[in-house]
Amino acid sequence: MKKFAIALCALGVAVACGTVSAADYPSMKIRAATANIEASHHGICLNKVKEIVEKESGGKIKMEIFYGGSLGDEQANVKQLRNNEIQMSTLTGNNLVAFAPSAGVFTLPYIFPTAQDARKVFDSDVAKDINETIAKESGTRPLHWLIGGYRYLTNSKHPIEKMEDMKGLKIRVSPSEMQLATYRSFGIEPHPMAWSEVFNALQQGVIDGEENPYTVMRDMKFWEVQKYLTEVHCTLWIGPLLVSEKWYRKLNDDTKALLAKAAEEAVHGEWNWSEEQDGVAKQDCIDHGMQISTLQDEDKWQAAAKSIWPNFYDKVGGKDLVDKVVKVVEQ
Repeated sequence: MKKFAIALCALGVAVACGTVSAADYPSMKIRAATANIEASHHGICLNKVKEIVEKESGGKIKMEIFYGGSLGDEQANVKQLRNNEIQMSTLTGNNLVAFAPSAGVFTLPYIFPTAQDARKVFDSDVAKDINETIAKESGTRPLHWLIGGYRYLTNSKHPIEKMEDMKGLKIRVSPSEMQLATYRSFGIEPHPMAWSEVFNALQQGVIDGEENPYTVMRDMKFWEVQKYLTEVHCTLWIGPLLVSEKWYRKLNDDTKALLAKAAEEAVHGEWNWSEEQDGVAKQDCIDHGMQISTLQDEDKWQAAAKSIWPNFYDKVGGKDLVDKVVKVVEQ
């Protein structure tokens, strides 16, 4: 009994001094990769995750982050996650859809009328259920979702204020079936093109315009090749914070809880950072001579884009899943 009392006393002192941790974190290294620069949405998020997991694990968990596509493009990163060659990555939502069709529900045109609607959805139980489905489909698990700005429309010809102003314009889109269908609903034939070719194509007049958030306009200095910008709220940039499902399944509960906490804090911080940077980048575009327009008939654009939704229900998990997301938006 005396020895037992001494042991209890020693344990109490150790807890009081902080030498015994309530959580069990095994020593490990997390390899994380992004095809984007450190100063991007992706880098901001991954750096915050690194800060939190290393601090709260007492240094037992270390993160090594590879930026700028040094380990490959975004789809290559997904394949590396599936094989557990890396354990964490961030990417554009469209690049996950090829591996996880259910992720396409978040890329439907006008699914998020405002960025605040996206915040509600990604913090909801509906998103958690979709993340589980994505994990089964792709072998990668979204811990949470990043939010950027809307992909606004630019062109070099004239202001766009009505859908009719789109006629005759050659607009680049990513080679996505959904984006192609969306722009066709606006009454034009879009031009699918790899992102790496876009600036030169704009410069040479091969295409007249494209769509991207303000931050991308600024970072790419699109004011050198584009004069007119229209705020179209059709497609909100979103991107998953992914982990390897093969790796994740082997983690203990404490490590999973730490990752969940780090992901939520990092993503919420990225949301606020993104909103602030969107305003800064918009002013940069204006200061460099870009002319900003707003739509006079956005209800018409919204109705046209939503008319394609039924064509994609089966591809994004069914109408019931879409309805669940819409219900959260409308709450």
